[in-house]
Amino acid sequence: MCGHGNPSRAAERAACKSAIVGTEPGGSQRGFPNRINLTHVAHVFLPPPMSADDSSATPGQVVRHRAPMARLALIIVVLLVVYASLYPFTGWVDVGLPAFAYLRAPWPEYWVGSEIVANVAAYLPVGALFVWALYPACRRVAAVLAAVVFCTLLSGSLEALQTYLPNRIASNVDLAANAGGGLLGALAGAATAPSLIGDGALVRWRHRWFAPEAGSALILAALWVFMQIPRQPMLFGTGELWRLVGDWAALPSQLLGEVWTPSPGQRIMAEQLCTGAAVVAVSMLLLHVARPVPGRGMLPAALVCCALLVKAVLQPLAVPAQAGGAWITIGAVVGVVGGLALATGGAYLQPSWQRVLGMTALCVQLAIVNLLPSDLYFEMTAAVARTGWLHLESLTQSLSVIWVVAALFFLARRRVGSASR
Repeated sequence: MCGHGNPSRAAERAACKSAIVGTEPGGSQRGFPNRINLTHVAHVFLPPPMSADDSSATPGQVVRHRAPMARLALIIVVLLVVYASLYPFTGWVDVGLPAFAYLRAPWPEYWVGSEIVANVAAYLPVGALFVWALYPACRRVAAVLAAVVFCTLLSGSLEALQTYLPNRIASNVDLAANAGGGLLGALAGAATAPSLIGDGALVRWRHRWFAPEAGSALILAALWVFMQIPRQPMLFGTGELWRLVGDWAALPSQLLGEVWTPSPGQRIMAEQLCTGAAVVAVSMLLLHVARPVPGRGMLPAALVCCALLVKAVLQPLAVPAQAGGAWITIGAVVGVVGGLALATGGAYLQPSWQRVLGMTALCVQLAIVNLLPSDLYFEMTAAVARTGWLHLESLTQSLSVIWVVAALFFLARRRVGSASR
């Protein structure tokens, strides 16, 4: 019936069947009947190299996997969940109980609603991304079931490891909440996959505004938004290298502090430069892979607004003792406005100039963050503040350093690649 009504759809289904089952398009089987192509299954989690255009498939060939960004995002989110579940990774001790003894523990009489909500929310993106990563090779009920099994196994393993951490408690309630969050996320992922990953409006917008190779830049830009959650001596001032390479990286700042103590006015100027440089850097990272559409000058403002909104909403959860809006200073406001003005003008430069501008801005940001003598008042308040929901602050502080290095590498690699061509 479908074949007579839509020949192209019938041909597509025949090609998909031949790729999965192992049959020729005409119907004759190449080998053993109904044998699953394992390389096809493995390809779901091993994204192929992205071509410079949209024509990675030959005319008439069915493109079976269209979610490399979802697979990469899934890996990142799973690593974040592992980090949040096992933080601070110290004090491991054998308590004399089996790792999975918590499964047989009695159901607790009292629950903490906020913790259940947090556990559900933590696995929502895992379930959704897992379904998107499988699409369209696996969809609907099968994809939802696979996502729930994955989330349950992941949560169960992490809860078992928490048995040996003295400051963590393995709980069957947490396991149930995590599995429930994975189920809700999987259902949402199954419902939105056709529009987000198939041929929906969001996919059409992505291909209209960005080049096919923009996946890595889009993920880095999304991560930058969430890197702004922790407290910062300067707005968007991420990239403290001592967190990545050790205390010796803080030596230049300490030596400079012996001979120079910045005045309040100088710290305001430093924050203006640092914040403005950060805005320019992340904007150029995103804009150099954007297509030459007339409205691309709005992208920097949209990105910064997302970062400020996330910071305003999630920072009180990450640091309950932090006064709301304490990061809104004169230096931050002037830096954001100045950075957006420069980034909006730079949106219409050639990609090569945008990469140079982005790398220069990142270097300026790194220099200010790592050379400016530390603010003693900020360090004192940070030392006594309490870390809150899901260890968001410690997690994002560690990732923020890696982000700056990855962004520099990405911009430099793109420049070298363009020069070689």
